[in-house]
Amino acid sequence: MSNYNSYPGIGVDSKILITQNVLSSKLGFSNVDFYGRVQKVISKDLKSFTPEFYAEWPKRKEVYYDSKKAPGGNVFFIVSDEDTTKDGVLFEAKVKVVFMLNLEKLISGKTYWPDAEIQETCLKLLKRIGTIDPTGIERGIENVFKGFDITNIRLNGIQPYHTFSINGILKYTFNCNH
Repeated sequence: MSNYNSYPGIGVDSKILITQNVLSSKLGFSNVDFYGRVQKVISKDLKSFTPEFYAEWPKRKEVYYDSKKAPGGNVFFIVSDEDTTKDGVLFEAKVKVVFMLNLEKLISGKTYWPDAEIQETCLKLLKRIGTIDPTGIERGIENVFKGFDITNIRLNGIQPYHTFSINGILKYTFNCNH
């Protein structure tokens, strides 16, 4: 489908942009939208947050699975609210690469539930890219979207839908040569 990658690769986004572009071109997923780093945006109830991407400033796009616009699913990045550094040059951010997928739309002809196969494919590619040091995998919307409003997500976690994140550490620098 679409790879929403028209944002500048500065700071943490420099490595996210690289990762996003490689995932989009190498995973071979059809009908999947790829996004960069999402923002926590206050929900309509003013009590919770939804993950949204600035697709075209100032317009935002919610990145939860949308069967009409991207029937295969969505891939996007959630970055921690605090990045750390020991020297003021090299920063570390905790990041989740989130995969909200409809496996039925991505894989056919299997006689088994291919969730572990998809996770392995994504993990292998992330390790090959080398921009994120994986530290774990989370499954299920309650775990992946901790801190976000998930009340409007229906049917996820039930076949054929599979939501998981590959979590890790992303190291980056800023170009501060001025």
